[in-house]
Amino acid sequence: MIVFLRVLGPVSYAISAYFYFKYFKSQNEKELRPARLSFVFGLILHTVFLVMLSVEKGHLPLNDPFQAITTFIWFFAVLNRIVIVKERSYALGVFHAGIIFILHSIAMLFIEVSAPTPEILKNLYFEVHVIFNLLAYAAFSLSFLSGLMYVLLFHEIKSTHLGYFYERLPSLSFLEKKIHLSLALGFVFNSFGIVLGAITGKTAWGTYWSWDPKLIAVLISWLIFGLALLGKKKLNWPGNRLAYFSIIGYSWIIFSMLVINNYFSKLHSFH
Repeated sequence: MIVFLRVLGPVSYAISAYFYFKYFKSQNEKELRPARLSFVFGLILHTVFLVMLSVEKGHLPLNDPFQAITTFIWFFAVLNRIVIVKERSYALGVFHAGIIFILHSIAMLFIEVSAPTPEILKNLYFEVHVIFNLLAYAAFSLSFLSGLMYVLLFHEIKSTHLGYFYERLPSLSFLEKKIHLSLALGFVFNSFGIVLGAITGKTAWGTYWSWDPKLIAVLISWLIFGLALLGKKKLNWPGNRLAYFSIIGYSWIIFSMLVINNYFSKLHSFH
């Protein structure tokens, strides 16, 4: 059953991304129904997969980095539905469904379902620490995609050749608000996650902090997003600068999760 869900979940998200792309290109609302239905179906399958894995392991599915990735993508998928339904801005769907499909597919390809349970996962503080960080990453996903749309629209407006993106994307002010709000939300969650991680680290390793590559990567991403928020509040940075910081910070998070956590981290490891 789990193997079946590993395949069908990404396929459902792929179908959704395809129909959202068709809608984005044609602006034909007939494409929205299959896009929404296939996304919801994919989210249901995704949920069932995580529940089954949690029941089997007796805790949240966090045994390896790819379990963590698909868990944070689930948080983002839920956030995606809330934002799109609330704002009724369906053009966001092509960007949201696309990244959800890509990252969930990567996780399903490399996930270790039978990975042994590390002792640290039995610590409640650790699980709450990870939940806060995954919620932060979901919020940063929204800021990244809003930032990407902002940059595309900003450069089209700047070139004075209004057309493709101008006709399809929300306004720059709307996207800037989404970037700022999601960055602030993600930063708060991330800060709580780091504090709880330090408490867990003291229990597990006898120290609140270690210069492990993974911990350094987390600190770098926290500083990037913190600098973006500080620049917006104190220096009144324009939306395009905020957008670039959200893209850079999120790209660093994905690199950290896929590369640093798998190949360089020793102390802060899932194994």
